[in-house]
Amino acid sequence: MRKLMTVLLLIAAVVVGYLAVMSILTPERFSKTRIAREAPIQVRLKEVAHVENAFHDVYNRYAPVDELRQFLTDGKIFYVRSEGDYTDAMREAGMNERQAAAKGLIVRDTVWVSARDSLLKDGMTPEEFLQVPGFPESIIEIDTASVAQEIGEDVVMVPVFRTAVPLSVYLADQDHKLLNTAIKDAEARYQGTGYPGLALGSLKEVKNTGNWE
Repeated sequence: MRKLMTVLLLIAAVVVGYLAVMSILTPERFSKTRIAREAPIQVRLKEVAHVENAFHDVYNRYAPVDELRQFLTDGKIFYVRSEGDYTDAMREAGMNERQAAAKGLIVRDTVWVSARDSLLKDGMTPEEFLQVPGFPESIIEIDTASVAQEIGEDVVMVPVFRTAVPLSVYLADQDHKLLNTAIKDAEARYQGTGYPGLALGSLKEVKNTGNWE
């Protein structure tokens, strides 16, 4: 009986020791995994914002995910080819920049190029671009809206967007208790309006930065 008790006590000590070690290692592993996985997602969200701004330059609004995919498939963007300087002498002669270009004194041409060739790198497809890095079965979220903004004495509706990836996508295989705590902590930010994951932009204000910055 004494030997049995000794064995049971040893087993209990091992279990308690294991649980104590895991209580330290599990949160540490969760934190390291989160940091490692969020880094490439943050980069991709900034790239999505860059593409959204290119779309906005053409259409004066932002695109939901399906339309952005189509834009990257067969859309076009423009840039202005500029040669020569618009000088004070031209201005004093009564010419604006367009008139100076019409006379051949300067060059101001609008050049249209493929959005895909200009915005995507290393042969990446639009479909690959919109996948969550490391989780190709998941698509990056993109939402669009309009917000009222005062410009002088007028109120105008300004387009906005938010691109995001929830914690539940890139940490689904981690400790569920720690994941749920991280989600609740994220949602509690900004007076209870925080996004439970990585998000860039906003649907309530004009913003072009990420919630991790």
